[in-house]
Amino acid sequence: MGGRDGGLTGNGRMGRIGRPGGLPLFGQCWGGYHPPMARRSRWIFALSVLVPSALIAGCSGSPAKPTPPSVSSSAPSSANTPPVVASLTAQGTRRAEPPDLADINEELVVTASVTDVETPVDRLIFEWSSPVGSFTGQGPTVRWRAPANVPSPLVASLRLVVVDGDQRVERTLAVRVHHHVREVGDMATLFLSDFSNSSTPVSTVMRNFLPGCYGTADEQNDVEIVRRNYLHVSTRLDPPVVTVDFEGRCPYQNRAGDACSVSFVRWETRKIPSGEREVVEGHDQVAAVYRQDRWWLCDSRWDGRLVTGSGALHRLLTGPPH
Repeated sequence: MGGRDGGLTGNGRMGRIGRPGGLPLFGQCWGGYHPPMARRSRWIFALSVLVPSALIAGCSGSPAKPTPPSVSSSAPSSANTPPVVASLTAQGTRRAEPPDLADINEELVVTASVTDVETPVDRLIFEWSSPVGSFTGQGPTVRWRAPANVPSPLVASLRLVVVDGDQRVERTLAVRVHHHVREVGDMATLFLSDFSNSSTPVSTVMRNFLPGCYGTADEQNDVEIVRRNYLHVSTRLDPPVVTVDFEGRCPYQNRAGDACSVSFVRWETRKIPSGEREVVEGHDQVAAVYRQDRWWLCDSRWDGRLVTGSGALHRLLTGPPH
C-alpha cells in the first residue's frame, strides 16, 4: 500500500506518524487524532508500545526529584577531658618534719590528689620519675627515697604524668634534700672556730644565726663581751655529735630546736689588759632550727668547768639561761 502521512508502508513497516499541523507525535501529548477504522488494529498494537513512553516523556512534566537520604542528627559523644592534679606533696616520717624536705637516704611518702570527670582514679595511669633517688609503688601514692649522698643541699625534681587515654597532664614537685647532721655540725663547728679566733669580727662569728631567733641577740652580746675582755691563746675543738628532732628540745637547759649539736671544747685565754690566764673546758651545746629552706643556728649554751684562773670567763659562759 502506498505510504501517506498517518499510514503504514506496503511492507508492513510503520511510516511517520503525524497529526494535523504536521507536528510529530513523540515528545508531544496526543492531540486527539483518530486513525482510520481499517487501520485501527494495527494502531492499537503500535500505540500500546509507543504511547506510554511518549506520554511519560512528554506529558508528565519534570521528572520527580529523588528524595535525599536522611542524615542522622544525633549529637556526638562528649570529648575526653584531661585529669586534674589538685596537689602534689611529699612528707617524711620524722615527727613534725616540714613537708617537701628530705634527709639523705630518707624515704618520703609522695601523694597526688587527682580527679577526672569520666575516669575513676584507679583506672588512670601514673608515671613517676626523678633524676635522683628512686620510687617504689604505683598509683597516686608512692614512696620516694632520697639519694644517699649529696655534695651540698640539693633540690630534687619529682615528676608525675597522669595519663587518661589521649590526655596527659604533668606536675612537678621540688623536694629539698639535706644532709642534716653534716650541715648542722659544720655550722656549729664553724661558729665555735670563729669564736675561738679573737681576730674574727663579731658579725662573722654570728653569720649563721637566725635573726630574731630566741637566743641570737643574747649570744651576740656574749661574743661582744668576750672580744672586748679576752684574748684566745689556744683551743681544742672536737667533732660534734648532732641529733635531729624537729620541734624538739636540746637536753642542756631544755633549749628549743629542730637539731642539737654538742662539741667538746677547751679554751685557754688571757684577760685584757691584765693578761691573767684562764682555762675552761666542757661541752658547748648549739641549738639549730630549719627555716626558710635552710638550717640556722639559734642558741649556744656552755656546760663546762673551770680548770685554772679566776673563773671570770667561766661565769660569763655559764650565766643564767637567756
